[in-house]
Amino acid sequence: MIKKLSVIVLLLGLLCYFVAAVTVLNKPEEGQVCGGVEVVVEDSLRVGFIQPDEVLRLLDKQKCNPVGRKMNEVALGKMEAALRKNPYIEDVTCYKTPGGKVCVRVRQRLPILHVMAADGQDYYLDRAGKQMPKSAYYANLVVATGSITPKYARQNLTRLGRVIQDNPFWNKQIQQIHVLENGEVELVPRVGKHIILLGQPTDVERKLDRMKEFYTEGLNRVGWNKYSQISLKYDNQIICKKNKK
Repeated sequence: MIKKLSVIVLLLGLLCYFVAAVTVLNKPEEGQVCGGVEVVVEDSLRVGFIQPDEVLRLLDKQKCNPVGRKMNEVALGKMEAALRKNPYIEDVTCYKTPGGKVCVRVRQRLPILHVMAADGQDYYLDRAGKQMPKSAYYANLVVATGSITPKYARQNLTRLGRVIQDNPFWNKQIQQIHVLENGEVELVPRVGKHIILLGQPTDVERKLDRMKEFYTEGLNRVGWNKYSQISLKYDNQIICKKNKK
């Protein structure tokens, strides 16, 4: 019993030591001035809407760049709030380093579709179904056209866009989504002279699985240009319309 109590006391002592050590290491020295900002942009290899130098410009614009200020006066919350106003930033975390700098970690919003609606709206749609303004940075995305309202994009295209983007095969094969006036969807592939009639954008995973199987078992045998239309609108059926020779 005494031995067990001694072990508990020892563990508590070590825990207190580590907590104290971390606190001391992360507490800036009295009067220490911020000597720089280190910016880390996540997913920078996938998308490039935000660059480190732009983050610094945003901090300057909002008058919350910490460089030259005393570390104990740096308002991390104000910095985070200022950067979150940018439409290409999903989230941001700021923290002080023992070396007298402030680290800024930025997570970019990830677009899944480029929406070019019939009414003239032109924007990116992110994975949460929110609109993103177009950027000078070119994102290689599937284009969605036709009768698309913001509500339709949010409720229907978000799910379809995620399914296409997350599947390596369909991400390479589909280049355009076209929405008809009745809400049904057509898919335009990169390979093959055919249009895929998806119907209403429901059960899209099951429909696309059926289409991929048809590619493997059917078109690989008869040729990818044999049909002009391939319909997945009806359960357990694939209806094809031949190309006119």
